[in-house]
Amino acid sequence: MDKPLKTMPHFMLNRKVTTPTEYRRRNCVMVSYQLPLLKHCFILCSDQNANGGQDERYALMTFFLKEAERLAQDCVGDAQAFMLVHSGMTIRKRSGWHLHVFVIEHRWQKAWVYAVLGVKNATLAMASLVRITL
Repeated sequence: MDKPLKTMPHFMLNRKVTTPTEYRRRNCVMVSYQLPLLKHCFILCSDQNANGGQDERYALMTFFLKEAERLAQDCVGDAQAFMLVHSGMTIRKRSGWHLHVFVIEHRWQKAWVYAVLGVKNATLAMASLVRITL
């Protein structure tokens, strides 16, 4: 019997899922978490609007962008201290629409986010390749 592949260590620390009022109205949720060396990370999620029309997607992206600015302002006092990561529907794992928001105060934190994402995605790609070849 094949042993299942071990999963990558989970680096999402203090993970919390919430549904603030404006999110509830849009059938969305917010996941907040920390990464090592990065205190303010969020995933803004919507399953319902993932396949909606163009106007619906633009409205959702506008809401998420305003939320990124609000979160950055609330966390560090600077509405522009954030970076976003969004994957198109054809290249993401889940069917819903989600936007990653990383609130950063220093340039090295931006490099850190890219390094963490690079290692995570390279590990997942290698695991997938191993599964295909077995």
